[in-house]
Amino acid sequence: MARVRTGGILGGILSLALLAAPSALAQETPVPAEPAPAAETPRGAAPEAARIKLRLKGIQNGQVNVGKRFSAVGTIGPFVPNQEVLLLVKRDGKTVKRIRKPVERGGEEGNIGRFDVRSPQVIKPGSWRVRVNKLATPQQPGALAASRAVGVDYPDLDPGDRGRYVKLLNRLLAKKAYHTTKGSKYGSATGRAILAFRKVNKMSRTMNATPGIFQTLAAGKGGFRLKWPGGGKHVEADLSRQVMVLAKNGKPKHIFHISSGTPATPTIRGKFATYRKDYGTNSLGMIHSVYFIRGYATHGYHSVPTYPASHGCLRNPPPDALFIYNWIDIGDVFYVYG
Repeated sequence: MARVRTGGILGGILSLALLAAPSALAQETPVPAEPAPAAETPRGAAPEAARIKLRLKGIQNGQVNVGKRFSAVGTIGPFVPNQEVLLLVKRDGKTVKRIRKPVERGGEEGNIGRFDVRSPQVIKPGSWRVRVNKLATPQQPGALAASRAVGVDYPDLDPGDRGRYVKLLNRLLAKKAYHTTKGSKYGSATGRAILAFRKVNKMSRTMNATPGIFQTLAAGKGGFRLKWPGGGKHVEADLSRQVMVLAKNGKPKHIFHISSGTPATPTIRGKFATYRKDYGTNSLGMIHSVYFIRGYATHGYHSVPTYPASHGCLRNPPPDALFIYNWIDIGDVFYVYG
């Protein structure tokens, strides 16, 4: 009797069922997607950049009055503790003051940093600025800022004026060897010094101090250049400019307005040595006379105009006569030229 084999057919059916089951399961039950790798969290947020603002105080119309100071007040946002700024006050690009300062907390909510700096006394002309360098730290990057340019305002002064501007003018005149006082009154001494300055610099011969004269002196200019700087202690009389200079150690020490001989009675030119001194006023009205050759002398006189007017001597104003007399010694050399 033949044997019927059923295992092959049943096995095939079972195999097909097993193969179809996973496919059906996949359609009925969603498989979650594989999660993306998590992004790394920075250890700390990047420091916020510093924002600097500057405000100038003590200026008007972009200028500061000569002899005064101005200041810069700055803010930095946001405030970060333990920060510093390097502050530079500059004139024409040259640093005249340098200082480091801490940034202090300010503002209503304490989120603003503050600092300030004051300029030196402003005398020299030029373009003045304040520059700030917020120094870089791990907590806050560095930053730079600069103020607008500031000029210097010089006054127009006249005889009879008084005050701190006159006092500063006298100081600047004396620094350039023009013989004047240290006071704050624009009296005759200041007027004579201004007149000597004008003569030296070939300006009109008045006693008024213009802003330009003030500015020139403030810049350290407008002085007298000696013709014989190696002459030791000596006297130079420049007849072309009608001034006399007492010099020592290669520099002018005192500059005076004088009046020399007229074209009809000219002052003798040359190199001479002081040989005689007469104290007091003589019968000719010569005050405290210092003779350098024959009857030629420098002396005080009641009339000392801005032009040559003497009989050959070097007239100087009576208020200056005693000082000149005491300064010049027997043997001191006179150089008379021009």
